[in-house]
Amino acid sequence: MIPALIVIGALLILYPLLFLDCRRFVITKAKISHAKVKTPFTVVQVSDLHDRAFGTKQEKLLGTIREAKPDLVVITGDLFNRHKKEACENAFTFVQGVTSVAPVYFAEGNHEIAMRETGERYIERIREMGVHVLRNEYAGLDRCRLIGLTQYAAPDTLSSMLDPDRLNLVLAHRPELFPMYAGTGADVVLSGHAHGGQFRFFGVGLYAPGQGFFPRYTAGLYRWQKATLYVSRGLGNTIPFPRIFNTPELNMLQFVPIEQGGE
Repeated sequence: MIPALIVIGALLILYPLLFLDCRRFVITKAKISHAKVKTPFTVVQVSDLHDRAFGTKQEKLLGTIREAKPDLVVITGDLFNRHKKEACENAFTFVQGVTSVAPVYFAEGNHEIAMRETGERYIERIREMGVHVLRNEYAGLDRCRLIGLTQYAAPDTLSSMLDPDRLNLVLAHRPELFPMYAGTGADVVLSGHAHGGQFRFFGVGLYAPGQGFFPRYTAGLYRWQKATLYVSRGLGNTIPFPRIFNTPELNMLQFVPIEQGGE
């Protein structure tokens, strides 16, 4: 009886603490080197915000991004929350602030798709606010070719947009499709969706949508053939269970020439 009471007491103490941990975020930095990078540049990746707020008018999140002075901000899907589709003002507040920091590019996630007409309306709204929405499209930037994919874009769709002479930086929400992206010749893929595996123990995620239990791609850098994948643990949450040992994160990615090395 006493051991059971101890366990229940511990859970009662830990549960609110875990929810409090989900209301903050950490900055995760990574260096990605590639032979096609000629001049270093910095990308802030925002993934799976799910309409979460960080500070009044998103000031904690926006202030951190301003301090980083990125060359680009990319949103790798699930900016919105399909469970709150009539009240996503936190997402719009973030977009309104971040578009004044750096050029912002967006690739859709499963929540935008699940919202159907509302999702289309919201995507059009952020486009009007200055976000570059990429749906199986690319932007030719000074330092890279930035490609944004819809969720289940065919390999031919991606391969037709690749530039063999430039860094092909791909925004694709679902990391489990990385082998397919790598097979087309993509250089670097940025994804989210896995939420870090929700519960992380010894650096391993427990479960991710699209991958099931003990998923392969949950956080950080992975390589397949000549391609690199970076998966963000994301900022938000959509289920009633807290993230465990899996604090929300904002990603700061430095792209450097191959001779400068990477992580």
